[in-house]
Amino acid sequence: MMPRKTRRMIMIATIIMIVLVIIVTLVFLYINTDMFKSSSTLFTKYLGQNVENMDSFYQEATTSEYDEMLQQKKYKTESQIKVNYTENIGTTSENTENSINQLKLKISGQTDKSNQYNYQAIQLLNREEGVAKVEYVQNGNTYGIKFSDLFNQYVSANNENLKELFSKLGYTEEQLENIPDTIEFEQDIKNIFEFSKEEREKLKKKYISIVSSSVSKDNFSKQKNQTIQINEKNIKANSYILTISKEELNNIYIKILEEMKQDEIILSKIDKLQSIGKNFQLNERETLREKFVMKIESLITEISRNNIGNDKVKVIVYEDNQTTIRTFIQHPDYEIKIDLLASDADDYIQMSYQNTINKEEKGLTYKKNKGETSVVFTHVKNGETTQYSLLANEKVEGNHCSKDMVIKYEQDSHRLEMKWEKEIDVVDNFDNELTMNAENSANLSQMEAEQVQAIWSKVNTSVSQKIDEITTVAIKMEDLWKVAKSIGIVSEQQTLEAMGITETEKNRFNSQFEILQGEELESGTVLNLIDAIQENLVELEIVSNKELKLKLDRFNKNEDVANTMRSFIEENKNRKYNAKVEYDEGTGLVCDILLTLLEK
Repeated sequence: MMPRKTRRMIMIATIIMIVLVIIVTLVFLYINTDMFKSSSTLFTKYLGQNVENMDSFYQEATTSEYDEMLQQKKYKTESQIKVNYTENIGTTSENTENSINQLKLKISGQTDKSNQYNYQAIQLLNREEGVAKVEYVQNGNTYGIKFSDLFNQYVSANNENLKELFSKLGYTEEQLENIPDTIEFEQDIKNIFEFSKEEREKLKKKYISIVSSSVSKDNFSKQKNQTIQINEKNIKANSYILTISKEELNNIYIKILEEMKQDEIILSKIDKLQSIGKNFQLNERETLREKFVMKIESLITEISRNNIGNDKVKVIVYEDNQTTIRTFIQHPDYEIKIDLLASDADDYIQMSYQNTINKEEKGLTYKKNKGETSVVFTHVKNGETTQYSLLANEKVEGNHCSKDMVIKYEQDSHRLEMKWEKEIDVVDNFDNELTMNAENSANLSQMEAEQVQAIWSKVNTSVSQKIDEITTVAIKMEDLWKVAKSIGIVSEQQTLEAMGITETEKNRFNSQFEILQGEELESGTVLNLIDAIQENLVELEIVSNKELKLKLDRFNKNEDVANTMRSFIEENKNRKYNAKVEYDEGTGLVCDILLTLLEK
């Protein structure tokens, strides 16, 4: 029989061992699971996880194994770009008759990044017929361009001492201040917005501590097994909730913004962006850093001015399998939601904003499924929906890659769509690799000022004439400006000015038609109306059995349409009519007269 003292020691050792196992198990569970952690701790944990998740998605979206290979290998490309514009969508006057729709760009290229070689031949086609061709080439530090249907030689320059080159062109000292000595073509914008692991940890720790230190633990709560839907999938998730007043939330916003003003991790990214932008800087008084800080100060002032209210606000973080999948801010005036899902098959992000007071909605959705990527931004304001979308497909087969991209702008009444098809082939060698030399190029960097100015003047004159030829034969400038106005790139006034139409001229053109408007017009009066507009009448559109649309043009006429209208009115001379003008959305000019036949 074992001695009593020995039995006691074994029992004590066993108890100690059991306690140690329990302690180790609890520590493991605490570190690796959410057991025993408070609602406030879990809230801050999963709120902070957004930083890592967004960075991970960004890396996934901007990194491709094939693209990485192209950094080291030689490759050839064949691309085609086509644009289509449609106006008056969903109406009887839906129209795709736009000169831009007849154009196509074809691009053939050879690229060897590791040896600083790049050749691109760009051809503009109008109804499949070539109207212009431009060739671009880089050999090492020398860059050249050739307008193939104008000159036999490249006009080239070395990417160095650019201030000296532009001084030869007659630039003033003030203008030269904004010209860099060298343009950095190879800077990767993608890398600017990458955050290192250390930077992510610092950002997460800093801003989460602002949130956690600003509220009491009593403001936190949690709910288990909440069913939410993300990307049409029902998910069981746990939620961690922070409930505070509007004023408390605004105070947190202000603290975060105050910190961002002096956060060198963030500001350094803006400085890097500035370093790329300096190549194209145009007399800007403030740097991007200064503008960023000024914008933040403006936001702080705006928030402080309206920092009143005890209405409750909820910030809810949802997690599934210890991964943040949704962050939701429920505010009396607005709602913000960020959904994130990642898997081996696909990635999904959706960010949405709803202003409950002004009935304004904004939403951004990103989806990636194998080789297909889509990005959609939607904005709804005053009942009008505007949508920007990008759909990209990539298919890689060995050394070959096919890429298709469709970029689309849609509003309730019009749509602009650009389709880009690209074929890439990695090769061992190029059949005809171009090298610039004294025979095929004129290097401005090696010439005296007089020669530089003479060549530059000749190029400018010839290119201007070519552009005039293209806009006369292939592209109507009014079509270009109409599209630019419709998608918000330029204002109506800029459109009118660019088309050579002053406000006075617009009013003069419109007034000659506006005076013809009226109700219950006799047939004789309508005949006089046709006589008045015949120099601008180009088309007749039958809208319905009671409505006719007379389409107008500033520079054209169609006598057959005018004669058809006269015959119609003579046949219906006992009828009366209402006449109303309609305006072009792009220019503000009268484009149609709507005639409504009244009952006898």
